[in-house]
Amino acid sequence: MKFSNTTKCFYPEDIDYPSLPEDLIDVVQGDYDSAMARPVGATLDVIDGQLVIVPAPSLTVAESLASAKSAKASELSAACATAITSGFTSSALGAAHIYPSDQNDQANLNANVVSSLLPNLPTTWATPQLCCDSAGVWTYRLHTVAQIQQVGIDGKAAVLQQLTRHEQVRALLAAAETLEEVDAIHF
Repeated sequence: MKFSNTTKCFYPEDIDYPSLPEDLIDVVQGDYDSAMARPVGATLDVIDGQLVIVPAPSLTVAESLASAKSAKASELSAACATAITSGFTSSALGAAHIYPSDQNDQANLNANVVSSLLPNLPTTWATPQLCCDSAGVWTYRLHTVAQIQQVGIDGKAAVLQQLTRHEQVRALLAAAETLEEVDAIHF
């Protein structure tokens, strides 16, 4: 096997090339194998006629901190999204019930709340809404106008609570000056 430092390419000896770089060096199979398995970011160079693997440059402290902050920001956003879609509690039915809150559940609840606001509803108007009672039974239970609106209020409050928490931890992250401070931030 041969290697050109100019092109940074290997050239197998069993291929007949129309032209080759002038700076080719011989590379033994073990050095070729090491070059192919080199760590991400490491480069190849020729020093004193020998193929050498040059390690990737270390990040500066500022680059490491910026990278850690970026990763932590993604982690915090994912945790916030999970918290928002993990359900919430409302006592609109007279006792605490858990309501689901993934994207479809939020859309369904919003549709029910909007429906409850329509004019000329009969006084007996009610809408089914999925929830879980204290015994762990998930089912659609009928909610009156006032009840479904209260569930909507409680759902919105739960979302705002998570968004507020997200803003608080993002502010801590922005103020963090060390990797230890970044690592200590949790949603």
